[in-house]
Amino acid sequence: MEESQKYRSLANENAQALRHKAPKIQQSSSNRVALGSVSTNISRASRTALAKPAQRVKVYGDENDENRVPGRIGRADTTTTAEYNRQPLAEIKDRYVNRETSMDDAKVQLTRDYEEDQTELFEEEDDDDDELPQPLMPKLTPEIHQELLQVYRVFYQETLDEEDEDTFDVSMVAEYAPEIFNYLHGLEIKLRPNPRYMESQTELKWNMRSILVDWLVQVHSRFNLLPETLFLTVNYIDRFLSKRKVSLSRFQLVGAVALFIAAKYEEINCPSVQEIAYMVDHAYTVEDILRAERFMIDVLEFEMGWPGPMSFLRRTSKADDYDFETRTLAKYFLEITVTDYRFVASPPSWLAAASHFLSRLLLNRGDWTEAHVYYSGYTAEQLKPAASLLLDACRHPEEHHKSIYEKYQERRYRRSSLFVQEWLKVADGEQ
Repeated sequence: MEESQKYRSLANENAQALRHKAPKIQQSSSNRVALGSVSTNISRASRTALAKPAQRVKVYGDENDENRVPGRIGRADTTTTAEYNRQPLAEIKDRYVNRETSMDDAKVQLTRDYEEDQTELFEEEDDDDDELPQPLMPKLTPEIHQELLQVYRVFYQETLDEEDEDTFDVSMVAEYAPEIFNYLHGLEIKLRPNPRYMESQTELKWNMRSILVDWLVQVHSRFNLLPETLFLTVNYIDRFLSKRKVSLSRFQLVGAVALFIAAKYEEINCPSVQEIAYMVDHAYTVEDILRAERFMIDVLEFEMGWPGPMSFLRRTSKADDYDFETRTLAKYFLEITVTDYRFVASPPSWLAAASHFLSRLLLNRGDWTEAHVYYSGYTAEQLKPAASLLLDACRHPEEHHKSIYEKYQERRYRRSSLFVQEWLKVADGEQ
């Protein structure tokens, strides 16, 4: 009897201890939901900055609630560019010619900049709508096809080259490199977003996307994440918006959750969900973020392995013997593409090759050789249009990609953005 009373007393003490440790947080009666909410009849004056949600909208209700499952957004029926079906260079024999400071200060500054940018957005005129983007794709003509075929015949070998250092580097897996990049080339087309998804968004515009990406670049830098994480984040955002309508009040949540998922996929030490909530100034709760994470992964159908441009950039760098200066400058041009809606659906291998091509041009590294064509899969003629657009974007860096411009002024990036500005001044002076 005494023993049972003793156990009962211990159980009561444990229960009281657990009650004291439990967080005393009461969930609001108005449930905040994750993604997919579409708010209607919101006046311009009532819209607030993206950093804080304008209102709490209940999306998932009863079974008969028509908003319970957001509808999909189909691809646009009208396209000005033919579907781009690209096979890797290693399989070119079978290719056909297609006709078609401190963390606290950082958080406060990031939130303030984000809110100021959004305030300026709503002061613009209604008729200042963005023009629909033209999907940018590499062209493939019979002449280009013949050039690629010729390069393939010269460089392709059935056996590994014993004079190549990569042959004996187990981390380079030289035996499987052609098959790996064949697979990545297929994925880059399969997992590309709809370049015209903004047509189906009722509250968003392309310039809002630029502001969100600019904010994500700053958060990405504060966490010292890998470049792959940034590119993957933007791909998740674009693919999600291609399938779901999102209200303005949830737009920043989309970006924060995409960064959270991409960091889990790419990083060894990724930010915690509490840190993500902190960076958005607790505009969304931890439960909001976790619920949104589950919903985004479900919408993307668990296809998280989009091949970013960094893998293709490293592959192309093999033709330069992995020159550090060329690749660092190419990274700057490559990051510019994430803020530009014209490159939303462009193949990452093409953007990586164009960035490398432009970097060699500015550094006077010579012509685009056959080795570059083989390892990148693109000729100089295919890369010049994209390189021209990237160089033109660098003429107004403060307007086009402010955060990336400031980021690449740092010494660890060899002050690449400042070098480009000096090169442009010299080039314009010669003209």
